Amino acid sequence: MLEIDEKKLSGLNTYIDGKMKRYGLLFSVNGGAFAIAQLMADQDKAATSILLGHLRLWHLAVGSIIFTVLMVIDIYLWGQMMRNNFLGNFAFTLAGKSILLLLGMLIIAAWVLVAIG
Repeated sequence: MLEIDEKKLSGLNTYIDGKMKRYGLLFSVNGGAFAIAQLMADQDKAATSILLGHLRLWHLAVGSIIFTVLMVIDIYLWGQMMRNNFLGNFAFTLAGKSILLLLGMLIIAAWVLVAIG
C-alpha cells in the first residue's frame, strides 16, 4: 500500500508542477502583453510615433487571444491526461476545469475590450 501511495504522491507532484508552470506562463505572457498595451496606449494619447513598428494595439490583442486559447487548451489537455493516465478522479475535477475555462474567458474578454476600445 505504501508503494502505491508514494506513486500517487509523485504523480500528484508532477501534476501540480506541470499545472503551475503552465498557469505561470499564461499569466506572465498576458501580463507582459498588457504592459506593452498600456505603453502603446500611453504613446497613442501623446500623439507620438508608434511604439513597435507597424504593430497596432488590436494586433497585440489578437495575438494574445490566440496565445490564451492555446494555453487554455494545453492546460486542459495536461490536466485531462494526468487524470486519465495517472491520478484518476483525484485530480482535474469539475472545479478545476471550471476555474481554467473561466480564467481563460476573463483574459480573452479583457483582450477583446483592448482590441475594440
